[in-house]
Amino acid sequence: MTPKLESPQNDPSAGRIAMWLDLMRTTDKFLLAGLRRKIGPQGDLREAYRRWYADHMREHDEVVARIASGLAASNQEAGDAR
Repeated sequence: MTPKLESPQNDPSAGRIAMWLDLMRTTDKFLLAGLRRKIGPQGDLREAYRRWYADHMREHDEVVARIASGLAASNQEAGDAR
């Protein structure tokens, strides 16, 4: 069942949530299609997805660590300036 893409008048947030879910499902289909193209028809799609997800999360963690480090440094500098 595909969610309605129109926002109901009595609950506009329900329509936005339905559109967001539709976008997430579509994005997932593109990701899986890209992985399938990369590994070929005989490749293990689940394993390819696991590898992609592990790499994606590692990169995400690195970005979060850099942001946290920058925030800590700026807080330290602000404390030193007082």
